[in-house]
Amino acid sequence: MRWFRRLLAAESGSIIVLAAFALTAVMGMSAFAIELGTGYATKVRNQRVADMAALGAALAYQSSSQSASAATQVAKDIVVANGLASSAATVTVPVTVNGSSAVQVQVTTSVPVKMASLLTNAASYDVTNSASASLGSAGGAGCVTALSSSKTAIDMGGGASLTATGCSVVTNGTLSLTGGAQVTTTQVVANATSVGGGASITTTPTANNIVTKSNGASDTIKNQSAVMTALCYVNKLNGTSDGDYSDGNTNCTDQKATPLTVSSTGALNWDMNYSPASNVAAYRSGSTYVVPAGNYTIGTLNIAGGITVTFTGPTTILVDNITLGGGSSLTIGDGTVKVAQTLTLTGGVSVTMGNGYHSFGGISIGGGSHLYTGTGSLNVTNDIDVAGGGSEAKFAPSTGETVVIGANKGTSISISGGSVVSFDRYGTGAATGGTESAGPVGFSATGSIKSSGGSTIVFNKSAVHVIAGDLDLNGSSVLGSGQYIIGGDLSNNTGGTMTGVDVSFALGGSFTLTGGTSLDVAAPSSSGGYGIQDVLLVTKTTSTVSLGGGTTDKYSGLVYAPKAEIKLTGGASLSSNGSQCLMMVVDSVTISGGAAFSTNNCASQVNGAGKGVALIQ
Repeated sequence: MRWFRRLLAAESGSIIVLAAFALTAVMGMSAFAIELGTGYATKVRNQRVADMAALGAALAYQSSSQSASAATQVAKDIVVANGLASSAATVTVPVTVNGSSAVQVQVTTSVPVKMASLLTNAASYDVTNSASASLGSAGGAGCVTALSSSKTAIDMGGGASLTATGCSVVTNGTLSLTGGAQVTTTQVVANATSVGGGASITTTPTANNIVTKSNGASDTIKNQSAVMTALCYVNKLNGTSDGDYSDGNTNCTDQKATPLTVSSTGALNWDMNYSPASNVAAYRSGSTYVVPAGNYTIGTLNIAGGITVTFTGPTTILVDNITLGGGSSLTIGDGTVKVAQTLTLTGGVSVTMGNGYHSFGGISIGGGSHLYTGTGSLNVTNDIDVAGGGSEAKFAPSTGETVVIGANKGTSISISGGSVVSFDRYGTGAATGGTESAGPVGFSATGSIKSSGGSTIVFNKSAVHVIAGDLDLNGSSVLGSGQYIIGGDLSNNTGGTMTGVDVSFALGGSFTLTGGTSLDVAAPSSSGGYGIQDVLLVTKTTSTVSLGGGTTDKYSGLVYAPKAEIKLTGGASLSSNGSQCLMMVVDSVTISGGAAFSTNNCASQVNGAGKGVALIQ
C-alpha cells in the first residue's frame, strides 16, 4: 500500500509539471501573436511613410537641379512630419532600380518587445521598409491619382477612354475596365486590375507596364503651403475646420470684405423736368441740364422722360435715390458718387459715371437699361440684379481698387435674360489682356453669384476673388486672373462658355458642369501672384464632382479633390489645355457613357517639380 501511495504521488507531480509546461507554451504563443500584430502595424506605417518620402525626395531632386542633399532633406522632413525620427530614413539618390534612375528611401524603426520578453532576451527588433520613385524613365508623373483603397477607385465602362500620354495612372484601389473601355498610359500602378468585356490597357513605351502595389498612391499635395492657405481661406469663409490638420487649418486671415452702408441725407429733392423748381432751374437749357463741378447733397434726383442731365467733373455727389424716366440719361464726371438706396434703372435709360469711388445701396437694372462707370473702387451694400435683354452693368476697377458686394450669403449678383455684368468694362478680363494687367484689384461678394442662360459675366483680374456662397454660372463667363475662394459650389448646368487664364479655385463645395457647357481654363504656369502655380482647383468636399451632358472642357493644372469622386458621363470630354498638363488627385474616378479624359505629357507637377516621378518599387 505504501508503494502504491508513492506511485500516485509521483503521477500527480508529473501532471502538474506537464500543466506548467503547457501553460508556458500557451502564454508564449499569445505573446508572440501580440508582438506579431504590433510588428505588422509598424510595417504598414513604415511603408506608407517610405512611399511618401520617396515621392517627395524625387520631386525635390527634380526641382533643385538634381541636388541629392535637397532630396535627402525633403525625405527626412517627410519622415519627421509623420512622427518618426530623422535617423529612421536612409536615402540613396540617384540609384538604379529595375533599370531606371530612381531615389530609394528605407525607413527603419525599432519595435520594443513587451509581452514576449519572458521568452527572449531581446529588448526590441527592427522593422525596415523601402520605396523607390523613378526620376524620369518609368511611369512618368501620375496624371491620374485615385487615393481610395476601399473600393474600385477607377471604374470605366461604356466605351469610356482615359489617355495619359507621357505619365502614369496610380491608385490604391482597383482599376476596373469593362464595356470596351480603354486606358492608354506609360504605366499603371494599382492594388489590382480587372479588365474584361473588350476593354484594354495599353502602356507605352514599355508594353504591359502594370505594377501591382498596395498603397502606391500618396497624397503629396496635402501639405503644399499654397494649397493649405487657399483651403484655409475657405475654412475662414465657412467657419469650418479641417480634421486632416492638427490646427484645423484655420490659421489665416479672413479674405472677405464687408460692404459699407451710406446713410440717407434727408436733403431736398432735385426734380429735373420741363417745369423745374427754383433749386435746379439755373442748370436747365431746354431738355438738357448741366451741373457745374462741385459738391452736392441731394434727396432724390428725379429725371423726367426725355431729359438729359450732366454733372461736370470733378464732383462729389451724395444722394438718397436716383429715378429716371423713359428715354432719359444721366452722365456724371470724375469724382465720388454715393447713392444711399438702390439705383433702379428701367425703360431703356442710361447712366454713365466717370473715374472715382462709386457706392450704391443696391443696383437693379432691367428693360434694356445701362450703367457704366470708370475706374474706381465699387461698394454695393446689398445686391446687383441685372435682368432683361440688353441690360448692362459695367464697371472698371483698376490697380489697388476694390469691389465689395453685400447680400449676407443670399444672392450678391443675379444676371438673367441675356444681360451683362462686367468688372472689366474696357476689356474682356485679364484672361485676354484687358486693362488690369498692371496689378491686382480686390473682389469680395458676401453671397452667391448666379447667372442664367444667355447672360454674361466678366470678372476683373484680382489676387483674390472671394465669393461666400455659390458661383453658379449658367451663361457665359470670363474669369479674370487670380485665386477664386468660393464658400459653396462652382457649377454650370445649362450651357455657355467659361474661359480664364492664370486662375485657381478653392471650393467649400463641389464642381459640376453639365448641359453642354464649354470650359477652357488654365492654372498659372509660374508664380506671378495670381492664383496658385500649376494648381487649378482644390476642394475637400465629399460630394461627387460631375461632368456630363456633352460638355467639352479643357484644363491645365492640378485638380485636387482627395475626398471626392469625379464622374464623367454622357459624352463629356475632359482634356488638357493645349500642350499643358492636366492632373487629378482625387478619391476615385468614374468614366462612362462614351466620356473621355485625356492629357498631354506632364512635364511638371505642383510648383514646377515632378518630371517623370512615379513609384516603381
